[in-house]
Amino acid sequence: MKKIYKLAIKNFKAFQDEEIFAFKGKNVLVYGSNGSGKSSLFWALYTFLQSSIKHSDEEIEKYFDYENPQSLLNIFLDENTSAKIEMTYIDEETQETHTNIISKETINTRENQTIQELNLASDFINYKLLHNFYNASHKDEVNLWSVFERDIFPFYADGTTLILDKIKNKTKAITRRKTESAKSRKESDLDTINTEIEALLTEIKTTANNFLKKHFYENNDVIKIDLQFKKKFTLQNINKNLWEDGNDPIRHSELHIKLVVEQFMEDDTWKPLERVQSFLNEAQLTRIAIAIRIGALRARVQQGVDFKILVLDDMLNSLDMSNRVDVMRIILNKENNPELQYFDTYQKIILTHDKGFFNLLKRHTNDEQWVYYKFTKDETKNEAPKVKKDLTHMQKAQKYFDEDEFDACGNELRKEAENIFTNFLDPEMKNVKDEFKALSKKIEKVYHNYYMLNTKI
Repeated sequence: MKKIYKLAIKNFKAFQDEEIFAFKGKNVLVYGSNGSGKSSLFWALYTFLQSSIKHSDEEIEKYFDYENPQSLLNIFLDENTSAKIEMTYIDEETQETHTNIISKETINTRENQTIQELNLASDFINYKLLHNFYNASHKDEVNLWSVFERDIFPFYADGTTLILDKIKNKTKAITRRKTESAKSRKESDLDTINTEIEALLTEIKTTANNFLKKHFYENNDVIKIDLQFKKKFTLQNINKNLWEDGNDPIRHSELHIKLVVEQFMEDDTWKPLERVQSFLNEAQLTRIAIAIRIGALRARVQQGVDFKILVLDDMLNSLDMSNRVDVMRIILNKENNPELQYFDTYQKIILTHDKGFFNLLKRHTNDEQWVYYKFTKDETKNEAPKVKKDLTHMQKAQKYFDEDEFDACGNELRKEAENIFTNFLDPEMKNVKDEFKALSKKIEKVYHNYYMLNTKI
């Protein structure tokens, strides 16, 4: 397995100077209020991986050019200040490390096979991306074409060709001077690409429905989804130059992937729901969006890829704590479910603005496999986020002990004991409500559940 060992970000988005994140191959959990720089970390990783599939260095250099409208440089710094994103990964088998960088001066990620494989096997999900799944007015059908074009198709490859590049190449406009035979060949190309898109939608839909039923609805028939390619590529619409700059609105109106949701009824029939964004609540819609994203992730060809990350940025904003825990139990595979073991192969990077959620996840993970950060930022000043590692209770206890702060040391040891008993009593995160019981009650329950049981045996 390969893992990110270190990430250095300099003068990119919210970051200034050089911020070094020592992941050391571990999973990462980050807490920070809105505006504290979490999304800058998200987009630094995303931009770095995407650079591997750009067609030219110029497409990457623009992010580090102050004069370019697509620049992602920190806006408060001098235009002569250098900037970079530098990633070091480690091969856990050989312990060898490798470093790649993107900046205005140096780019060694483009066409790099390892980074390309990492890009295609990884996924980035935040709240805004999930919200796009049902961001439609109440009178309109949900059209997912823009979601697939931006967030799903770029991560699929047919051999060495990205699916999105293949779609663009096959759906270019044809000149009016083309012969009838040329038009016939073009129609054949369009039929082929439309069929391939439909096949991919079917694969994603199947995986998403299995995920919804098994992991969100306890193997019960509750809802199921369909992805229908209603408006496809035709000779007429490709001649509107769909892929030219500025033609996004035309393309998104000419192409339509309809989200269809059906609900299981008491008479054992399925009832289609019209305008799902009006009928279902946001928690249900978020579950559907997560299932489709995971369905897309599972449908990718990932055999033999041993380097992949899963980056989640406040993706569960619309869910209450109970539903958030349900999703995290799945992603962390707390029950060691064989069907969820593919999540275990990802280096997970989880970002949240919810301190309670951060502390809950921290209690149910450990510093052998995870590293914890806290981001803070004074919004009244043009300063970079302050980043510091968040120590575990045991690490804090050791620190206080070394400083002869024994009362503080004892307090951290008590908190660590609470965490140990919490994880012992609830290793699968099924009874989060019991976490706030007094330590004496937890000790009593451990005694009853473990000691008394073994005595009977």
